[in-house]
Amino acid sequence: MSEDDVAARLAVHEAVCAERWKQANDRLGRIEMVLAAIVLLLLVGEGSVVAVLRRMLGG
Repeated sequence: MSEDDVAARLAVHEAVCAERWKQANDRLGRIEMVLAAIVLLLLVGEGSVVAVLRRMLGG
């Protein structure tokens, strides 16, 4: 295997890995948004943490 072959294979490998990391990063971003929405709903939704604290504190 020549030096040019190794360089070409390495370049292809790096491009494939870069694309996979981009896709994984995009998925993580979407997961973070969903989790943030869930937390927000838990904090301010009906039966939320705020409502439970108000009931506990007699408010």
